[in-house]
Amino acid sequence: MDRRGQAKLYYLYMMSDGEVSTNEKKLFTTICKEIDVDADAKKGIIKECERIAKSERLNCMEVLLKNIEISYPGELLNIDLSKYVSDSDKAAIIWNLVNLGYADAYFTNAERAIVEFLCEYWEINNSVYQEMIDVAETILSLEKHRKWVEEELTDSETKQEKLKQIKKDIKYAQESIKITITEIGL
Repeated sequence: MDRRGQAKLYYLYMMSDGEVSTNEKKLFTTICKEIDVDADAKKGIIKECERIAKSERLNCMEVLLKNIEISYPGELLNIDLSKYVSDSDKAAIIWNLVNLGYADAYFTNAERAIVEFLCEYWEINNSVYQEMIDVAETILSLEKHRKWVEEELTDSETKQEKLKQIKKDIKYAQESIKITITEIGL
């Protein structure tokens, strides 16, 4: 799967719960930058995904299933799930999807079904997937705690210490999943 295919997968996935939230859009922009999809390509991907959702009335899962069908005519979004994808790339894609799922604070059943389908299709170990869920939920809890600290604590020294520690904990959690993803490719 090339970078454009990844970005298409991410955007269709974001649409799977019926709404693309502001946080999902921000994270999508960050992911596009990380995978070297420029702003113009990103805009084209968004238009293409919206067209598929409207005119062909297909959701993300249906697009994935169509792309798996060898006999399917045409290249619906051209998401080749197996081509040029290493095991660590697959794990990184799953992590990005889990992250996008939690971007609006709730990993919906539709989002979960798509991720679980890809985990099964790519034979991602369930313990790796569960680690990703645990890390995402930990980060979500830390973000909620950060917000509470920012809003409720008034003592600036204590507040700054707590915020610094929360930021450090979030970074540690993110780095730990990156290590797991890297080790998958070894």
